[in-house]
Amino acid sequence: MALHKGVAFIARPDGLEVFDGLKASKSALIRPEHVPVTRLEDLGGLIGDNPAEAPLITSEGSTTWALNALVTEVRGSGTSKGHDVVELMATDTARAVKSWFVEIKLAEEDDFGDDRDEAHVIGRSGDTVIVFARGKIFGVSLKSHKQAWAADGWYRTGAVVAGNTVVAITGEEGRDDQVVGLNGASGRQVWQSPRESADPSPSGLDVAGPDSVMTSEYAHNADERNYLLEAATGKVRRMLPAGSPGSDCAYDGLSATVCSGSRLEKALAAYDPKSGKELWKLPDEPASRVAPKVTLVRQGLIYGTTSNGPVVLDAGTGKDKEDAPGIAPYVLDNYVGITETQEDTGLTAYRTVG
Repeated sequence: MALHKGVAFIARPDGLEVFDGLKASKSALIRPEHVPVTRLEDLGGLIGDNPAEAPLITSEGSTTWALNALVTEVRGSGTSKGHDVVELMATDTARAVKSWFVEIKLAEEDDFGDDRDEAHVIGRSGDTVIVFARGKIFGVSLKSHKQAWAADGWYRTGAVVAGNTVVAITGEEGRDDQVVGLNGASGRQVWQSPRESADPSPSGLDVAGPDSVMTSEYAHNADERNYLLEAATGKVRRMLPAGSPGSDCAYDGLSATVCSGSRLEKALAAYDPKSGKELWKLPDEPASRVAPKVTLVRQGLIYGTTSNGPVVLDAGTGKDKEDAPGIAPYVLDNYVGITETQEDTGLTAYRTVG
């Protein structure tokens, strides 16, 4: 889900759902041109059943779009075989209508794999939108509304865009998974990490700043460590000390990269995105402070929960900013905050204050 001026845009495997977060109203479903290979209703129809990732909100000229990608089937006719395509849909956020779409044909031999419906927008690099689908990475021009390139090789899900570089983890059969950098304008590989990826899942690679990423890789002594890399070159800015929180990292948009520890550790730390220097860490036993469960990092603030309820922290200092904010939003803009219902079966929108 993504928000724009209080309107929520929810990517689904069968379209894009739009609803007004500022008032009670019926949602609208923006549908693809062809038949989606998976429908949300077939998966259960609840929020937790939706496998799609958040759409990208981005502007070109005076228009702001919500971009999402999904896999559809082009039916065969006569002697022509049917095939799967990725549909990149551009929805005008002001009018909640589809402005344009791009079709990317997928490899025939992969049409009916277990991940047949796997597709999402990774991000934007200059005038190119980066799309992932079934192990492949594509570039689509925002100017021509056409496919610009297809990167060589196969990749794990979880690639990110930092600056003008697409950083991904390779997924070639019979070879070690490695972190690589692709030029966002051409899709060509510009660097490759000499280390093996220790976590080829999406949690093993995060944007850590405007021009940096955090990875999980094996050091030369075979220990799993987190590395802060310069996205454009792959240069190591810092290898975090063993045991340092380095998972599920998020850049606060100002000056701090916030990372969590393992599920068992329940720790939280913030780092300088340029140097990797630790700014603060929780829990802090001398001060009797615990680490919250983070729901969102945005504009210098950390939203989360502890056993005491929702809390807001200053991302730069780690200090409590507000100890009774009412909710811990998962998505937030200047108009509304979105959180799960108490039954975890739906979503509730709250107006922002201040």
